[in-house]
Amino acid sequence: MMRRLIWRKRLILTSLIFLAFFLVPISISLGWYKASLLDILRALFMPDDSPLSIIVWDLRLRRILAALVIGAVLGGSGAAIQACMRNPLASPFTFGLSHAASLGVAFALLILQGGALQRFQIYIYNPFLISSSAFIFSLIQVLIVLVLAYKAGLSAGALVLSSIAISFAYQATLYLLQYLYLNEILVSTIIFWTFGDLGRISWRELYLLVSVSAVVVIPYLIYRSFDYDLILSGDDLAKSSGLKPERIRLETTVVTALGTALATSFVGVIGFVCLIAPHAARLLVGGSHRYLMPASMAMGLLILTLSDTIGRTVIAPTIIPVGIMTSMIGVPLLIYLLVKSGRKVWS
Repeated sequence: MMRRLIWRKRLILTSLIFLAFFLVPISISLGWYKASLLDILRALFMPDDSPLSIIVWDLRLRRILAALVIGAVLGGSGAAIQACMRNPLASPFTFGLSHAASLGVAFALLILQGGALQRFQIYIYNPFLISSSAFIFSLIQVLIVLVLAYKAGLSAGALVLSSIAISFAYQATLYLLQYLYLNEILVSTIIFWTFGDLGRISWRELYLLVSVSAVVVIPYLIYRSFDYDLILSGDDLAKSSGLKPERIRLETTVVTALGTALATSFVGVIGFVCLIAPHAARLLVGGSHRYLMPASMAMGLLILTLSDTIGRTVIAPTIIPVGIMTSMIGVPLLIYLLVKSGRKVWS
């Protein structure tokens, strides 16, 4: 029975991974510029100077690769924070990491003048400056969350509510910066950036995002999968097994803050993916993080890729930013998952 259950989880996980690879060429083929799947594959593996190759490589492939990486990072980060905090509502989004990163980006763009709006596209002069500012502001929020959790002794529900309240403070500060900073171009840049758009990431920024995610964020979350199971069972059991739960919580929040800050600084605020993906994966493979962590990453990249594809095709040639699509899709999906899972959310 146990062996059959393990093979079932492995089959589901393998299916999710194959579905993600299968979705890439299909997503590239969809859009205002119509092309067959065979033409898309030819443009991918035998690129030339044709309009189709330019569209595939310069427009669609870049944003789809960004969706895969960012979706995996957000999905895995959500699962990790939920385990560390033993809270099914915890995520980088609900804990305010995304909003803190957005304030850091606004600070870099407005105060440090790290970018500008050119032909309705945001041009970033120094991606490292933008991402560093976003990461610093996310670290500030990490410290606030940890202080509220350990020093103030807030419960899991109170911790989420207080983080949401702090997120409103970040949004108010962001609006205040836009109101006080008398530069309509830069203010328009911030407003356009907050929509969350995968199409604005450049190849240079994508290389940086992939490098950090593949070297730091994703390997760390996979490495800590077994530790998250122990922490979820209680700090006493984790300590008896030789772990240091406080240290793992600090490391996890810092790593997830790094991934969230990079994603937010390059494509804007993307909500609900980090909250929905772990719940959906938990319904498929259960609560063991050996399978839940990679499944959450796979669900995250699938949700983000599908949301971006729908946003590009539903009213083409107009493109709906993916941040708007994830919110529109995420709210009813999250309610459905919470109702379906009920009290068995950690089973």
